[in-house]
Amino acid sequence: MPFHKLDDPLSTRSRPQSPTIIVLHATAGASADSSINHLRGEGLSYHYIIGRDGVDAKSTAASNGSDCKIFHCVDEKHRASHVGSKVPPPTGAGSFNDLAVGISLANRQNGEEYAPKQLAALDEVIAQVKRSAPTVTHLTTHAVIQPWNRSDPLKVDGKALAQKHGLIWFEPDAATIARHRPK
Repeated sequence: MPFHKLDDPLSTRSRPQSPTIIVLHATAGASADSSINHLRGEGLSYHYIIGRDGVDAKSTAASNGSDCKIFHCVDEKHRASHVGSKVPPPTGAGSFNDLAVGISLANRQNGEEYAPKQLAALDEVIAQVKRSAPTVTHLTTHAVIQPWNRSDPLKVDGKALAQKHGLIWFEPDAATIARHRPK
């Protein structure tokens, strides 16, 4: 599947060290393109956003079943702003934004299913990240590291994906979550 590198990347900064973890997300928006526009306005970013199909349909029901459009929004060598959690990452020093590659699926997060080709594209993106950033050893989801206000990506089994791709599943214990939960 082709990766569509944005001509004007989303907000980014220099990364203090090589990435060590993938954080999976869902956009909670209509299309990948509308999510990119929203992120641009907020100064936020993901490294990748995976659309529902090749024309960037606004829902899975409207998807035409074609290969998904994968938006490469920020190079893995750079830091993207996609996690607000203060939970410490499992490896390295710094924040998840410092150490993670953020991958988001276009999905409204309202019970909408994922298109089968979208999940296949997620496998392809994870494999690509492992090739381009061999220091990545872990995988988690936004809901796992920020459970007090995030549930994304709903219906994605991050633990199974980590196992499938030879990555270590990261899930902080309840005490760590409680210590880092905003008051």
